[in-house]
Amino acid sequence: MKPDAEGRLVLSGRLGSAEVAALYRDSQGWKHSGLPTTVDLAEVSAADSSALALLLEWRTWAEQANHKIRFINVPRSLCVMASLSQIEGLLGWRTLDFDDQGESGQCCG
Repeated sequence: MKPDAEGRLVLSGRLGSAEVAALYRDSQGWKHSGLPTTVDLAEVSAADSSALALLLEWRTWAEQANHKIRFINVPRSLCVMASLSQIEGLLGWRTLDFDDQGESGQCCG
């Protein structure tokens, strides 16, 4: 798992604790080089709170490296979890309006 030439990383499938643990291990090298500029979550079919923890960790690494990272096409379920946990600002997401469906049912990022 590596960002493409433009620095974009596309995540897909389920992002549960097992998948997130593997992604975390695979991304360890990014701390020093190779951080993505954009993480596209459009193809994520399901996610739990461990996915939010991973995104927060990546955001922290980016800030420590004075690097910008953004998350796009964020699934509504992740937006809701981030909003309820009051961490959407830490992820660089706008505050969620629970009536806001956005395009394709996505709401923040």
